[in-house]
Amino acid sequence: MMNDALITNPIQEYKTSQRRKQIHQGRIIGVETHSPFGEKMQCAIVQLNNGLKGLIYENQFDRHKYRSLVGFIDHTVDFMVLDVSKLGKDAEKVQVFDEEKGIVLLSRIQAHDELKDEFWETADLNHVVSGQISGFEDERLYIRIKGVNCVMPIQDYEYDWTPSGRGLLPLGTQLTVKITHIDREKKQVRVSRKELLEDPWNRVYEKYGVENYYAGKITSVVQGVGVFVKLEPGIEALAWFPNKMPRDGILEGKTCTIRIKNIHAKERRIASRIVAFPHEL
Repeated sequence: MMNDALITNPIQEYKTSQRRKQIHQGRIIGVETHSPFGEKMQCAIVQLNNGLKGLIYENQFDRHKYRSLVGFIDHTVDFMVLDVSKLGKDAEKVQVFDEEKGIVLLSRIQAHDELKDEFWETADLNHVVSGQISGFEDERLYIRIKGVNCVMPIQDYEYDWTPSGRGLLPLGTQLTVKITHIDREKKQVRVSRKELLEDPWNRVYEKYGVENYYAGKITSVVQGVGVFVKLEPGIEALAWFPNKMPRDGILEGKTCTIRIKNIHAKERRIASRIVAFPHEL
């Protein structure tokens, strides 16, 4: 049964939350421009309970300066009711709660600070945790876990070869990962998604047999070594050059048929021979 106090004063829930320093999650439904404390800036709009409108001003969204907050629309973020005393301001003079307009001022930064303290108190090696993608580069992804930006080398994303972290997944995507390195003194954490996945080589003998034929996609051609053929994500076979190569010489990305000659799971190696040129030719 709904509390009568919340019916008559829907903002009371968030006044209580401020006193208790509670952390919430909510969806950003828009971005507006406002001038808090006399400074014009963007403001993320969060949909709150009881029909209230939450505002996270740009300077309370992240210590990293974003060119725009528009990219965060429809993302779920952590926040808490703004504590203006932490900004050196008089709580009696700053209107955090506007009951007439149904507006509550929020802070994502203060929520992340609280979450960071909790993370460093509880996190440890081999813990399985969940976080959101907060950034990416060619060689790594950044996963924000309880306010802490953790690094995932791109080779730890999956068993398959992943060329780049840029654009691999949208910002805000939720990932479950395993902590593989933690340095509390330097505040550095490395995580892996791959360690939570089944190694495809564990079942290679169940899926593939010597002297049998399989279709695969050519991933690269190394002169003097052979043709690398992907059978599935994470498993490639090294194939001998056919006696006759296609005239155009372009093989990467095309499919072909191979005959497996031997399988060595421990060495993660399959030797094979191409018995049919790429099917597209």
